[in-house]
Amino acid sequence: MSFPNGDPIFHNVFSLSKVKPLDLGNYKEGESRSVTFHQAGIVQLFCHLHPNMSGAVLVTPNGWFTQPAENGDFALAEVPPGRYVLVAWHKSAGLFRRTIEVRAGQAVQVDFEIPLSEPVSRK
Repeated sequence: MSFPNGDPIFHNVFSLSKVKPLDLGNYKEGESRSVTFHQAGIVQLFCHLHPNMSGAVLVTPNGWFTQPAENGDFALAEVPPGRYVLVAWHKSAGLFRRTIEVRAGQAVQVDFEIPLSEPVSRK
């Protein structure tokens, strides 16, 4: 995975994750650093130079992954028949799992209820 710097200031991407600890060092606009992830899991990313910057990389153990639409709908195509554990992750709420059975020619509907509180209005 590449981490390009398109900003006119230096950045330094790092992670203390057990999945992939890393520190890409300081690099300027137009430069890029690459990392290979060998282990599945969540890698939380930060910038040594900008404490308000953060991100996450989800490394999946297989080729099936998706990001939900704004309304929460999601789909995974071409999953072969079998029994699976479907995992959803939300940065604030954590991991949620559902065991599903995929049968040939049949769609599976799965609902995840992610418990998020409404943001508090600051006046």
